[in-house]
Amino acid sequence: MDDEKRTAIIKEIEHWRRSKLLPAQYCDFLLNLYMETGADHSRRVLGISTKSIRGSHWKFWVAAVVIIIVLSLTLLNFNSFGISLQIGVSAVFVVSWYIIGFRQKEEQPFRAQLSTGIASASLIGFGVWILYGNGLTAQLYIGSFVALCGLVWLLVGLLGRTPLLQYCGWLALLITYGFVLSQRLEPATWYKLQLAWLPLSFILMWIGWLIQHRWKKPGLVLLLAGATVWIAPELFGLAWGTSAQQLLQLSLAGKVAAAGIALFAYRKNWTEWVA
Repeated sequence: MDDEKRTAIIKEIEHWRRSKLLPAQYCDFLLNLYMETGADHSRRVLGISTKSIRGSHWKFWVAAVVIIIVLSLTLLNFNSFGISLQIGVSAVFVVSWYIIGFRQKEEQPFRAQLSTGIASASLIGFGVWILYGNGLTAQLYIGSFVALCGLVWLLVGLLGRTPLLQYCGWLALLITYGFVLSQRLEPATWYKLQLAWLPLSFILMWIGWLIQHRWKKPGLVLLLAGATVWIAPELFGLAWGTSAQQLLQLSLAGKVAAAGIALFAYRKNWTEWVA
């Protein structure tokens, strides 16, 4: 069997594993079977076969070096650009990596996740760099930017069907919500914190439970986000340094215990949702 056919078969088997069309042990058996005569397929660097690297053309290496030099010079002189050019360069860089991640999602899942991770980290990294470089350090600018990052991560996670990115998006939005509360909730007493967070926890988990039958991954992410909000009053209260420190610690311990009891009692239900 030639290398092209073997590579196509291996990609198809990996697709079967990801979509759970076959049990994992069967997929492992088939992969071992087709890789026996092509051991080089199991040797990869960042998802790229060593055979492809050894057989690559010199023009590819020249282009890679030129791109790295251009990026390095751009970053070194980034602060000298105007704010419009800084935003434009950052947007092109971030969007390019997101596009690469979307295009490789089916064929190269590892590289797709790596590209998406680079884009997401670059989004917040460049944003903070631009804000501080231009003196935009007011709380309003920082909070608005964190919320924007959360919306972008949530949207990209939904479009790319990436639960981790969806969860990061919800976390960013929840952090923004907590930031707003810290400005409005004075004094931050125990019962005010509970009233500010717990209804949101119930709403997120309720919506997640409703939609997980049809949209499984987004529903599970909402359930996880709601579970995170469940202990958010204690976490944010302890971070703010409110006067009710001991009560918040006892409340946190009680909520964790209650969550453990609920997970045990309904383990047959939530394991079906997660599996």
